[in-house]
Amino acid sequence: MVLGPRVRAAVFGAVMGLGAIASMLLSFEMQSGVFFDLRATLVAVSGLLGGPLAGMLTGAIVAAYRLYVGGGGAIAGALGIAISTGLGLLGYALLKRRPPSTLATLLFALIATPSSMVSVLALPTQLWGHVLDALPPTLIIGVLATFLAIRVIVISQQRAEEAMLFMAAADLSPDYAYIKNPQGRFFMVNKAVATANGFERTFDMRGKTDFDILPPENAGKFFAEEQELLRTGVGTFDHEEMVPDNDGNERWFTTSKTPLYNPRGDALGLVGVTRDITRQKAIDKELLDSRDQLSFLLTEMSDGLALFDREGRITYCNEQYRSMFPLTAELRVPGASLPVILRAAISRGEQLGISLDGVDAWIDTVMSALRTGQDEEVHRYDGRWLHVRTKPLDSGKASVVVSDITTIKLAETELRGLTDQLRLLATTDTLTGLPNRRALDEYLAKEISRTARSGQPISLVMIDIDRFKAFNDIYGHPTGDVCLKIVAEALRRTDSRRTDLIARYGGEEFCAILPDTDEDGAYILAEKLRAAVRDLQLKHEGSEKGVVTISVGIASYDAPTADRNAATLLARADEALYIAKGAGRDRVIGWAGR
Repeated sequence: MVLGPRVRAAVFGAVMGLGAIASMLLSFEMQSGVFFDLRATLVAVSGLLGGPLAGMLTGAIVAAYRLYVGGGGAIAGALGIAISTGLGLLGYALLKRRPPSTLATLLFALIATPSSMVSVLALPTQLWGHVLDALPPTLIIGVLATFLAIRVIVISQQRAEEAMLFMAAADLSPDYAYIKNPQGRFFMVNKAVATANGFERTFDMRGKTDFDILPPENAGKFFAEEQELLRTGVGTFDHEEMVPDNDGNERWFTTSKTPLYNPRGDALGLVGVTRDITRQKAIDKELLDSRDQLSFLLTEMSDGLALFDREGRITYCNEQYRSMFPLTAELRVPGASLPVILRAAISRGEQLGISLDGVDAWIDTVMSALRTGQDEEVHRYDGRWLHVRTKPLDSGKASVVVSDITTIKLAETELRGLTDQLRLLATTDTLTGLPNRRALDEYLAKEISRTARSGQPISLVMIDIDRFKAFNDIYGHPTGDVCLKIVAEALRRTDSRRTDLIARYGGEEFCAILPDTDEDGAYILAEKLRAAVRDLQLKHEGSEKGVVTISVGIASYDAPTADRNAATLLARADEALYIAKGAGRDRVIGWAGR
């Protein structure tokens, strides 16, 4: 369950208030009714990090309890709580909701702690004696406690946010990502894993094992393998295996698993990523079958055969050999000299690709092949292709086998075309015609690596059609598909460089990879993309804009940045996109985190 910001602030304020009361319960009494504790630290920290609602709630809880306890220092204590609350809220306002840096934390601790102690002036004068003597150590402890409390909470919040970003990125991946504890129980899974196993939420799989979701024999096999990984500490990478689905169909997967250990060497569990390669396997099989077909065609062909003696004269040839050279067929008879035949083939134009200036050198090469062997492809005048294989024999003679490989040449050309089509289909979105997520991932990884080596910047633009769900609800999914096509075409037509790649990321989201482009250049193109879609003036009654618009997020690595990561760049662009949508949509926002 996701809590709203007000509920989170209220919970944070209540927890800090209860913590301050716990501190007061553990306090020591310096004078009658005068206590030393760390309530001011928790009250100030609540306002600084939690905001007005959390700070005022903490202050109210703690002040009420202090007044309830009573004693001679009750009024002074309540005043100190009020001062700490005010200082925390002032710090929150100055930081403008940004987490405080280490320096800002230290300054706040040095200011807030002594300021809250001004409240001792409200004590009766007869209580000042021991209280003033205890102020120096109290001040030092308060400063340290305030500094440490803020740093611990800020670091914890940052770690939690990083974990959320990681899981958000993992949920976008089509691969199956998961983390298990040493007992084989799932600790964390992404959306792909949960969906594949019939769970609506990723959280529903926490604590389950493979025995809960797989047949016992498969679950037992995986458990044994993973226990061995944890024992040896050696991970497995890109391990291919076939796992039948519930209908008995073959499903192929490649899996990488890495064991995790703490600094003491204790096993924490393992991280695994599994990719479904069933489609890739099918494509590979089609290509292999095509090559087998070519081999079969070659074996079944009727070849021409000729035998030559040491001087290059024909001693035997069959009719197939003569028919393969129709313009010199009458010369290719036993007793004929090969150099004479070759010169006639050139003069009559039977063989293409031989320069008139290089005829003598070519004849010498062919004659040498009778002694050394050679494979040659001959392009005939009528467009047919021959494969000529010359092999020397132990007797000093040579055999020449001639095959008509025109069919094979055509098949190779067709196979190359089929391969190109398959590759294009595998990397093209069928609806929009743009490159798909696979093409995007491959190109982004390549350009991240290249720009890091060359020291050039790279930018990523994340695009989302505003209120697209509402568009589908109003106009229907077929019209939604038409809208996606029109938007994709508008993005494609936008002025960009040959090296830029605009792809469909998934659903109503698109991405543009801009190699050798800094943040300023990315803003220029992003604005062109935004304007191009808005200028379409596609009617959208479900949007506050009245027409179809897009929101755009930008993330960049500048030229000096050497440590680059595709997943990080995508996450940053997605975060900027989220901010752009939250800021009103139909706008371009760059990632501002550092």
